[in-house]
Amino acid sequence: MNILEVEHLSKVYEGRVPHRALNHIQFTVRAGEFTGIMGPSGSGKTTLLQVIAGIDEPTAGEIRIGGINPHQLGRQETALFRRRELGFVFQHFHLLDTLTVGENIVLSLSLDGVPVKEMERRQHEVAAKLGISDILDKRTYEISGGQMQRTAIARAIIHRPSLILADEPTGNLDSKASRDVMETLEAINRQEEATILMVSHDAVAASFCHRVIFIKDGKFYNEIYQGSNRQAFFQKIINMLSLLGGDSRVLSTVRL
Repeated sequence: MNILEVEHLSKVYEGRVPHRALNHIQFTVRAGEFTGIMGPSGSGKTTLLQVIAGIDEPTAGEIRIGGINPHQLGRQETALFRRRELGFVFQHFHLLDTLTVGENIVLSLSLDGVPVKEMERRQHEVAAKLGISDILDKRTYEISGGQMQRTAIARAIIHRPSLILADEPTGNLDSKASRDVMETLEAINRQEEATILMVSHDAVAASFCHRVIFIKDGKFYNEIYQGSNRQAFFQKIINMLSLLGGDSRVLSTVRL
């Protein structure tokens, strides 16, 4: 079953010189799949994620998430759809520092009027899975970057969304915290069968995916699958980035 269907998607930003950010791109993501999106700077990765998320409108083409095109919904319906069907993990965390870690995690549930006992049950369940049970009462400025991202992941999965969208989730983290976050996402994908679409420039992070789709100049360029050997998959990613002229500064000798 396909959770996400992207069909002939185009996005043109009008101006004195119109810019075509996406050009008839199409692909699908199956339920339970962990898919990466990679490409050089300016290739359209972030625009693609924003259109899928309903933050930006497509110029042409169609997106369906669980069979529903969010761009055909009214404004209130769109907000509700995004809150219930999508989970978001960003590079800059987007946590509210006026709330505790625990309050940040249950924010979407409180907005939906979920009973307090059920919110607490789900909060403790998800915090235990992510190893952050001991920081639930702390403010976001009292915890590390890795803990902030795990808090953001907890917030993204607590309402059991159809699709998790991750935009450079390791972009602000050191290598150890990055590995911890990617292992967390991999575990959620495996144990919860969560469907994840992740944009990344990091070959090590992308090597945790089942499949990586490469785009260039807003077009589908190629895709590769992990197989049984992650080291070999990592090397294929590096090779593909070199072909694309992208950021292949990560050395192929990195130990995974």
